[in-house]
Amino acid sequence: MNFTRTYEGNNVPKRTKWFYCGVSTFRDAAYTIVALFLVTFIQFSGVLKTSASTTVSEFIGMYTVITGLIIGYRIFDALNDPFMAVIIEKCRSKFGKYKPWILIGGVTNTITVLALFCGPAIFPAIKGWAYVAWFAVFYLLWGITFTMNDISYWGLLPSLTKDEKQRTNITSIMQIFCSLGQFAVAGIIPIFSKDPKTYIWAGLVIGVLFAVSQIVAFFGIVEHKRDEAEEKQVKPVKLKDMFTVLKENDQVRITAIILFVYYLGSGILNALGMNYFYYAIDYTNGGTCMTLFTVVYGLGMILSQFLFPLMAKKLTRKQIMFYSTVAIVVGYILFFFYGLDFGGFTLSPAPVIDGKFNFLYFLPLIFIGLIIFFAQGALYMVLLIMMTNCIEHNEYKFGERKEAIIFSLRPLTTKFGSALQQGVLYLFLLAGGLLSVNSEISNLNAQYSMGAITEEAFYAGCNAAVAGIDAWQIAVYKLGLAILPLLLLFISYILYKKFYVIDEKMYNDMCKAIEERKNSNNPANPE
Repeated sequence: MNFTRTYEGNNVPKRTKWFYCGVSTFRDAAYTIVALFLVTFIQFSGVLKTSASTTVSEFIGMYTVITGLIIGYRIFDALNDPFMAVIIEKCRSKFGKYKPWILIGGVTNTITVLALFCGPAIFPAIKGWAYVAWFAVFYLLWGITFTMNDISYWGLLPSLTKDEKQRTNITSIMQIFCSLGQFAVAGIIPIFSKDPKTYIWAGLVIGVLFAVSQIVAFFGIVEHKRDEAEEKQVKPVKLKDMFTVLKENDQVRITAIILFVYYLGSGILNALGMNYFYYAIDYTNGGTCMTLFTVVYGLGMILSQFLFPLMAKKLTRKQIMFYSTVAIVVGYILFFFYGLDFGGFTLSPAPVIDGKFNFLYFLPLIFIGLIIFFAQGALYMVLLIMMTNCIEHNEYKFGERKEAIIFSLRPLTTKFGSALQQGVLYLFLLAGGLLSVNSEISNLNAQYSMGAITEEAFYAGCNAAVAGIDAWQIAVYKLGLAILPLLLLFISYILYKKFYVIDEKMYNDMCKAIEERKNSNNPANPE
């Protein structure tokens, strides 16, 4: 089998299409366990507790340092994306432009995932401030190595084909596989999260699967043949190209801003949602509800991505954005009010009856969750197509595609958004007075792991800590959980409507103009 061969034209080989889409399941699984559960692992597993005497103030101090590191590293990681994009643009490996970095990033990132989750189990001394130091090293490396994989993986997407139907189809299939990875991790882990060892085993299994999948991608994907004549007329890629593209191309610039606002809004629900059901129900049953809600998340996202090609045939992207935004506003408003205590009156059945989870409490959440996640999934699909179409827009205006440079803006905006999400989580935990609850649960978890208390005493203590949370604390936390995302996602739609102009007709016209210029050997700016 020739691992260095390429293909020509706009028809993507079937093996490449399915390998490219399929491995995204394990990429997103590996990213999700860190993005969603690393902070939860740190909060509740006892890694910040060196002994039962560790005080609440010491816990908050260590957690504050970790929060600061996460925010700082994510901003650094975002700024690092253009460097990686330039390296990829200049790559002339015989194995391709993107595949070598997909492999290198995937394998090295696996090592960091294993270190973050499994390190304290392998080396018992890594507790308290020792874990903070360990985290400082390996979380930085996690961001750098995932960037290698992420920029190259997403940069490959627009290079596969210029045919909009095929591109939409591949994007839709790929996002379904991404959602499967997210759904599997976010849905299964909460079921077993009461046991501290859950995160260790999950990190080990998911990390290894991620590495194997990227090896499969390296050998299974065939890259598109480079247009050498076109590349000779394209200026060498430099770091300043990122800023040049943002400055000169208004559509790239507004798309990056819209993506940032979207990622910030949609990610806040994930960041704050990991704790919410533990606070709103109890520690024993919160994981069950979180798992069920994640099932709804998976169904909503996968359904929207599966139906997106059909929606794209019946509706314009502008219409999909409008209907999705309306649904998001309705869904988040319903989610905010559901379950709140209004002076003894609540808009929901009791979540727990006789110590057992009441499924009737969850039934309305199925409806609310499907509205939110289906709409967010459809909106995200439009945003991805917007970003890919900016590559042709740049080629149309300036004669250069700058694929990796432009698509590096997607992870860049994601990381800036995730940095702020972590800050939002910290602020609402602080504003709601919930960090002391986390400290108490972490202390109990540490004692339980060392065999100092029984399983029964552990769960009873955790439930007692959660039972002490007042209604106002839940209300404050839910302002960040539901109302803030609603406002941000609405802003992203307003920006799209006002400033983004590449509709279906304009995209097709640009592609025709680009082909005509190529046939005339004049890829320069038509203006």
